[in-house]
Amino acid sequence: MVAHLDAVSSLAINPNGLGLVSGGHDSSVRFWDINSRACTQEFTSHRKKYSEGVHSLAFHPTTPILASGGADATVRVYN
Repeated sequence: MVAHLDAVSSLAINPNGLGLVSGGHDSSVRFWDINSRACTQEFTSHRKKYSEGVHSLAFHPTTPILASGGADATVRVYN
């Protein structure tokens, strides 16, 4: 599953166990289908700072919300 253009810095598994999200120093967040091992969605969410991008990812345990933290000192929330 090669997709990120730079190092992967964070992974989070969806609470339903069917999806995975990866974040990397290319500033992208990628959604993956675990069964097919395919990237289903990709977007740039943070600005690079000192060659770093996304630092952390976390799903809410009961609601469909994802949060990401980046080197640009921002936290983004997706639903």
